[in-house]
Amino acid sequence: KEISKFPANRRDIAIVVKDEVKLADILTVIEKVGANQLVDLNLFDVYKGKGIESDHKSLAIALTLQNGDRTLEEQDIKLVVDQVVAVLAEEFNASLRD
Repeated sequence: KEISKFPANRRDIAIVVKDEVKLADILTVIEKVGANQLVDLNLFDVYKGKGIESDHKSLAIALTLQNGDRTLEEQDIKLVVDQVVAVLAEEFNASLRD
């Protein structure tokens, strides 16, 4: 695959889900939603503790977005991130961590 001449953009989200939700399932859904512009996906933190219900966990995930044909505008990036968050809420009852 050719290296894109357009910049990549990273956005981090932290979601709260029940303990039994599998990370692999979450990542698969994110990959499907962001398929056209998602070039990298990385879990960089798992948190349980103060501020999180005892049967829940917080997952911090980095999404790297890039388009091979043009520079992504902020509204393009926001649209993908909002879609990811909405689908995670629907599929796994996930919520953004405060």
